[in-house]
Amino acid sequence: MLLFLLPFLAAADGGMSDDAATPLPEQVCADIGLSAMLAEMILDQRGVQMLELRGPETGSSGAEFHFMSFRSARRVAVQLKFFGRTPLPGKAAKASLHGPNHQTLRVVGVVEVAPDAEDGTVRIIVEAEAQAHEARGVYTLELQDAEGTKLLVLPGVRFPSI
Repeated sequence: MLLFLLPFLAAADGGMSDDAATPLPEQVCADIGLSAMLAEMILDQRGVQMLELRGPETGSSGAEFHFMSFRSARRVAVQLKFFGRTPLPGKAAKASLHGPNHQTLRVVGVVEVAPDAEDGTVRIIVEAEAQAHEARGVYTLELQDAEGTKLLVLPGVRFPSI
């Protein structure tokens, strides 16, 4: 489960020299099994709840999309489903979730799924840590590219209650 940390640990340990620095591979979603998620208490007996949300049909970038949110025992996620092959003006690399009273959830991953071969839809999934008492209320999701340029600001994100 922690294999994605190996390149970072090697760099911190001096395993890579500055003159021979190799770029990190594209972000890959690790195939984590149910047993690992249950052992880490990310999931519990209730599994994952989903909430389909109504939002803008077209974002500020002009991309047409729908979104839904998910909750497990210790995590929340927002999935944006874009219709068309160019969902945003750049590649989403960073995200933030800001909520009521300036509360911010710690984002643990932003994954852009390759376009569907049949209809060309692209999915972007943002995952954050959130205990049961967190993630209540309405949040704003902000997607940014690697340089910090805002790609999309989506208000009105809510998560299922447990």
